[in-house]
Amino acid sequence: MISVITDPHLDIRRGWISSDRSCCHWRRIKCDSTSKRVIGISLSLESIHSPDPLPLLNLTLFHPFEELQSLNLSSGYFKGWFDKRQGDKGLGIFRNLETLDLGYNFYDSSVFPYLNEAVSLKTLILRDNLFKGGFPVQELRNLTSLEVLDLKFNEFSGQLPAQELTNLRNLRALDLSNNQFSGSLQKQGICRLEQLQELRLSRNRFVGEIPLCFSRLSKLRVLDLSSNHLSGKIPYFIRDFKSMEYLSLLDNDFEGLFSLGLITELTELKVFKLSSRSGMLQVVETNVSSGLQSHLSSISLPHCNLGKIPGFLRYQKELRVVDLSNNILFGVFPTWLLENNTELQALLLQNNSYKTLTLPRTMRKLHFLDLSANNFNNQLPKDVGLILTSLRHLNLSNNEFQGNMPSSMARMENIEFLDLSYNNFSGKLPRNLFTGCYSLSWLKLSHNRFSGPIIRKSSDETSLITLIMDNNMFTGKIPRTLLNLRMLSVIDLSNNFLTGTIPRWLGKFFLEVLRISNNRLQGTIPPSLFNIPYLWLLDLSGNFLSGSLPPRSSSDYGYILDLHNNYLTGSIPDTLWDGLRLLDLRNNKLSGNIPLLRSTPSISVVLLRGNNLTGKIPVELCGLRNVRMLDFAHNRLNESIPSCLTNLSFGSGGHSYADSDWYPASMLSNFMEIYTEVYYKSLIVSDRFSLDYSVDFNVQVEFAVKQRYDLYMRGTLNQMFGLDLSSNELSGNIPEELGDLKRV
Repeated sequence: MISVITDPHLDIRRGWISSDRSCCHWRRIKCDSTSKRVIGISLSLESIHSPDPLPLLNLTLFHPFEELQSLNLSSGYFKGWFDKRQGDKGLGIFRNLETLDLGYNFYDSSVFPYLNEAVSLKTLILRDNLFKGGFPVQELRNLTSLEVLDLKFNEFSGQLPAQELTNLRNLRALDLSNNQFSGSLQKQGICRLEQLQELRLSRNRFVGEIPLCFSRLSKLRVLDLSSNHLSGKIPYFIRDFKSMEYLSLLDNDFEGLFSLGLITELTELKVFKLSSRSGMLQVVETNVSSGLQSHLSSISLPHCNLGKIPGFLRYQKELRVVDLSNNILFGVFPTWLLENNTELQALLLQNNSYKTLTLPRTMRKLHFLDLSANNFNNQLPKDVGLILTSLRHLNLSNNEFQGNMPSSMARMENIEFLDLSYNNFSGKLPRNLFTGCYSLSWLKLSHNRFSGPIIRKSSDETSLITLIMDNNMFTGKIPRTLLNLRMLSVIDLSNNFLTGTIPRWLGKFFLEVLRISNNRLQGTIPPSLFNIPYLWLLDLSGNFLSGSLPPRSSSDYGYILDLHNNYLTGSIPDTLWDGLRLLDLRNNKLSGNIPLLRSTPSISVVLLRGNNLTGKIPVELCGLRNVRMLDFAHNRLNESIPSCLTNLSFGSGGHSYADSDWYPASMLSNFMEIYTEVYYKSLIVSDRFSLDYSVDFNVQVEFAVKQRYDLYMRGTLNQMFGLDLSSNELSGNIPEELGDLKRV
C-alpha cells in the first residue's frame, strides 16, 4: 500500500484504500501486463488548490515499486523531498525509471542531488517550478541517457555552458522557454548538440544574429526562437533544414529582406511563424515561392510589411491557422482564403486596410475571426450568424461598419467573445441576443449608435461575464432582466441616456467593475453598492444623484470611487475611503469637515473640489505618503495650511515607489484557446492557438494647472503631482516648507 503525507492526495488514497481489486485496477496506477508489477504511478493533481504550508514528499513511499518506469508528480504542490532510508540516493533504486514529471510544483535546486541519481532517466520534466541560477548541467551530469529535458517557465539565467552540454549526448528535445537566459546565441553551447530534433528557446533574452553554427543542427524538426531580441538578417541556411516541421521566429528584431522562397523546399514544414518588432523587416515573395512543396497547417506573418497576401497560400488547402495581422494589406476581404481552406479554425487580419467584407456561404470550422482596425465601411451580411455557426471569437472593432446588428447573430450559439466597438452600428439589439448566444461571456459594443433598451429579453442560461455598452444611445431604465445574467463581473453602461434610479439589486452581483457614469439617473445611491466584496471600480459620476453618501464597511477592497458631478449632500463618512486608491467627489453639495484619513495610507488621489466643506485641513493628511493629487479648491476651508504637507509624495518625505503605476492597465483579463490537432511531431508539447484579451478602463483625472483644467490619464497621470487649495477661506502664513514640494 502507498500513502502520501499531505491531504491534497486524499481523494486518490481513499480510492486505493477502499478498493478490493488488484492495485493494477486502481486510478493512476499502471502495471506490467506479464509480471503485474507496478511500472507507472501518477499523482498529478491539477484541480487541487495549493496547501499552506507546502509539503515535502517522502520518497520512501515509492521504494516498494522498484520496477517503476514512469512517475508523474506534476501539480502536486510539493516544495522538496526527503528520504529517511536512502537520503539523496533515493531515486537510485529505480533502475528502470525513464520518465519523471515534476512540472507545476514549487521545487528548487534542493532536488538536484536526488535527480542526479536517476541515471536511467530519458525524459525529465521540470517546467513551472522555482529553479534559479545557471543551466544545471553539473547537477544533472550523471543523466547521460537523457533524451527529453523540459525546463520551461522557471528563472534560469545566464549563458548556456559550451563544453559541458556535450555530456547530454543523447538529448533530442530541449525546452528552455520562458526563462531569463541571455547573451549571444553564438557564444552558447547549443550548436554542440547536433543530435537535437527539438529546440525551444522562446521568451528569453538572447541577442544578436542567428549564428552560422546553427546550420549544423540538421536534424531539427522543431525550432522556436520567438520572443527574444534577435536581430540582423534571417540566415539563408534555414532552407537546408529539410526535416523542419515547426519553425517560429516571431517577435524579434529582425530587419532586411526575407524571401519566402527560402522555405519552399522544406517539404515537411507544417508551421511557419515570423515577425519583427523593428518595423524594418520586409517579407517578399519570389516567383519560386508559389511552388511551396509542403502542406502548411499554420502560418503567421504579422508585422512583416506585407502589401499583398503571399500567392502560394492559394495552393494551400489544409490551413488551420492564418495570422497576417499588422501589415498593409488592402482591398476586398480575401474570401478565397476561407473557400480554399474549409478546415480553417483561426483567421487574424486585424490592423490592415481592408474595406469591403464578403463571406463564403458557410464556414463551419472557423472558431476565431479578428478583422479589427481595418477600414470596413459596409453593413454586415444579414446571414453572418448562419455562416459563422461555430465561431467562438469575433472582433470587428475599430472599423466603420454601419446599419443594424443582423438578427442572425442571435443564433451564434458558440460565440464566447464579441467585440463590435468603435463602429457606426445603430438601431436596437436583436431581441434574442442574450438567449440565443447562450455561450457569450464577453460582449463589447462601445462607441456606436445603438439605441432602445439595453436588454430586450434575457435567460438564466447565459454565461455573460463582461458587459460593456458605453457611449451609445441606449434609453430607459436599467432593466431587471440583468438579474438573470448572474455571472456578470463587469458592467459598463456609461455615456448613454438611461433614466430612473440605480437598482438596489445591482449589489447582488460579485462585480469587479460597475460604471454607469454620464447618464440621467436620479435618486440616492443604494448602500449595497458600497459593500460589494471585490469591487475595483465604481463610477457613478455625471448623473443627477442626490442624498447623502451611504456608510461603507471598513475593508481592503475597492480601488477607484468616482462620484463627481452629482448633487450629493451631507457629510463625508469617515470610512468612505478605506482601501481606496482614488476618490473623486468633485462638484457636489457635500458639507462638513474633511474626515480623517489615518487608515488609508495607499490612497493616491483625493479630489473634493467644488463642494461646501468647512473646517480646517486635518494634519492627519500628512500621513498619506503615497498621495499624488489633493484638490480641495472651491470649498470653505479655514484656518492655516499645515506645514507637514511636505511629507506627501510630492515633497521631501514621499516614498520613491510613488512613481510606479498605481492602477492596473487592465482590470480583468481572460484567456481563450483551442487545442488544434497535432499536425507536427513533438516530443514535448503540441502547438495550440490562443488569444488573451482584457478589459481596459482609462482612469482620467481632471486637475487645474495655470487656470486651465486638463485631463490626465495613463503615463501622464503617473507623472502628475498636484496640490490645489485655492478659493477657500484659509488664513495665516503660507508655510515655508511648501517650497520643498519639488514635484508639484
